[in-house]
Amino acid sequence: MNNTTDSVLTPFTQNILDSVERQNIQMVSFDIFDTLVHRKTARPVDVFALAFEQIQHQYPLAMTAAEYRELRQSTEMRVKRGAVSGEVGLNDIISALPFNADIKRSLLDAELAAESACGFLNQAICQLIATLVNNGVKVVLISDMYLSAEHIRRCFFAASETLQQLPLYVSCELQCNKATGKLYQHVQRVEQINPRHWLHIGDHPVSDGEMADKAGIHCALLRGALNEADIVKQEITLFTSDQHFNAARLISTAHYHHNRSAAFDIGSFVWGPILFAFADWVIGQALKTQSRGILCLMREAEVFAPIIEWRLAQRDIHSVRVEKLYASRKSTFWPGIDVSQPDWFEDLIYVLVQRRGYTVADFYRDFRLSADGLLTRYAGVAIRDTDGLFEQGENLLKLLTSNARSNKSVVQDYIGEQRARFTRYYQTHIKMGLDECVTVDLGNGGTIPHQIEAIMQTSSKANLLFYSSERIYRYADKTHYSSFVSAHSDSRNLRQLLSRSPECIEPFLVGDCGTVTGYSDDEMATPEQASSLPENSAYVQDFLAGLKCYFEVHHQYQLAAIDVQDVLPLLYRYIQLPTRTEALLFTHILHQDNFGSNDAYPIITQAQGDEVSHWPVAEFYQAFCQYPKIKVGKIHWPQAVITLLDDKYLSRQNGLLSMDTDADVLNLMERVLAQQWQRFAVYGAGLFFEKLLPHLQKHNLHIEQVIDRKAEISGPYQVAGFEVQSLQSALQNGCDKILISSFAFKDEIARNIYEQSQLQSQGQSKGAIDILSL
Repeated sequence: MNNTTDSVLTPFTQNILDSVERQNIQMVSFDIFDTLVHRKTARPVDVFALAFEQIQHQYPLAMTAAEYRELRQSTEMRVKRGAVSGEVGLNDIISALPFNADIKRSLLDAELAAESACGFLNQAICQLIATLVNNGVKVVLISDMYLSAEHIRRCFFAASETLQQLPLYVSCELQCNKATGKLYQHVQRVEQINPRHWLHIGDHPVSDGEMADKAGIHCALLRGALNEADIVKQEITLFTSDQHFNAARLISTAHYHHNRSAAFDIGSFVWGPILFAFADWVIGQALKTQSRGILCLMREAEVFAPIIEWRLAQRDIHSVRVEKLYASRKSTFWPGIDVSQPDWFEDLIYVLVQRRGYTVADFYRDFRLSADGLLTRYAGVAIRDTDGLFEQGENLLKLLTSNARSNKSVVQDYIGEQRARFTRYYQTHIKMGLDECVTVDLGNGGTIPHQIEAIMQTSSKANLLFYSSERIYRYADKTHYSSFVSAHSDSRNLRQLLSRSPECIEPFLVGDCGTVTGYSDDEMATPEQASSLPENSAYVQDFLAGLKCYFEVHHQYQLAAIDVQDVLPLLYRYIQLPTRTEALLFTHILHQDNFGSNDAYPIITQAQGDEVSHWPVAEFYQAFCQYPKIKVGKIHWPQAVITLLDDKYLSRQNGLLSMDTDADVLNLMERVLAQQWQRFAVYGAGLFFEKLLPHLQKHNLHIEQVIDRKAEISGPYQVAGFEVQSLQSALQNGCDKILISSFAFKDEIARNIYEQSQLQSQGQSKGAIDILSL
């Protein structure tokens, strides 16, 4: 097959072209919104708020844009429930608003203008369509939408002659939709296409996926490894910030996720916008301080350096140079010790003795002590435990520290040698003064930047951290810091959460290279590194590839800059409400301490899960909320461990499931299928029923009657092609199984059904009514 302009094809579109040829596809249909057309808003309904903002200065309306957005949403639902097919157009919705004719006319025009201003075409899909058309494949557009075909062409396709000429099937005009499968049937009749030769492309798992598949149509979904829709819903529910970059997240994830691990999606969909904003912040700080260089400290430099270079290139900035400065807490620890201070030796002993995992053997190595019987007997003992051990009646810790003091001059010479090596490495590699540069590190205590300043005997232009904790104030007399997630932007204790569980991101940021342990005594003072982590290589590469795709997509569509406040919802959700896919990935990823240990350990283990489940989970979570540092160092990411034990637990604790109608619908469907109900009545004809109906139809379940209390008040009425009647009427017609399509009033409804059925069966031999609800 002839592929035009192959260079712009994404893995997804290339796969579509291959499938078209392989499966002898003669027609390809495209969903429109979130497939061909995207919006520069956090969610589609934000267009309503933008429309209201355009006209609110013209009219004395006591309403905010957010309030109008809710009104516009609820009006659409109300009008749909009153339509026989459940499909309505924009004119119908606007006409049902509680305003006069002039305001309605203005709102209609403003909404179309907002759609046009916010909407943009996915260029990869446009190129795919052009290629298919050039190759003689029929292309049609198909959408469940309240905008008419004329509206869609005018708002989004004005600049594309190809798209203007494509057949366009819209649910509001045809009074049938993809969610029920009837729109596919209509298109099939009009186009006279055999489903075996038809491929449909969209983003919705039910209307674009399951319903197309049910109709015998080939389908391809633009989705990644994560449940993107649920993640965005959680972010928007928890925060009110404007995530205008969500379209870029979806495009970069769906188009480029191809035979990659979930690490790619974490890079593109979750951390892409976060690190995009961080890179711009770093560049802004460098320009503000008139710095010549940005020094990214190892090991985070493996990611920080390239993302900053990408943004410098995209912004056409050439006045600032980016360098990786291979430095760790371990490699800068010894050369950073100021031996001119009178208490330097006692301070050194105190710091090392407090270090977790520090052994007697480590003590002998660091204080340059010769091997003896003490080392032979106690080599593997933690130095912290030596205070409780005795050797020939003498406290072992006291004995060791006494031996170290006798070697003080040797240690001092060693410190001088290490400082000389680091200085030689810096001057050879960086070739800029520290006072001309900003340093960039993940955080949280700012130890490495402080130690570098101590070694070089000068201050950098600025020391930039992704996040910080109160530990940075240990050095407040000599070193100052600026943090991306700072006291100004930290509204949900995010710095504390990251400080508690840095393992949830560090393995991706540090790459698969081992931490720097020191510098060689050669001409270049070449950095010496601990063992690498080849087990992490594929995941790290996927993560970085995901980041790059996000950066490229965001830049390609010239989306607005991102502020730290915009990405706090992404960061908070990722740490506090990880998905099962995200948590499971961390059972395969290893982590290595940055103080020089060659020991790598898995972040999430079965043993951690067993320990949490034995509390049990509810008690552990309560303890964790009260004491966040509980099991620190042993259970590295508690929220992810909990998710692996119960992937809905954290959502329930945050009150997200109680407001999640979509989740309730799926849970109710599981109950129906488990009970093997095939024919039944449905009580409740509102929004819940509207969302439940496609799932019932997908499984070929027969709705005998639809019941709603409203019919008792105003008489029978129509909803989605069903006549809605009163409960009494349904019972008289022989109803014996009732599915309650409501969550909020399910108990009251069940009680009413039971009482009325008892009245109906008095003096009769009728059996009890079967009731199924959430």
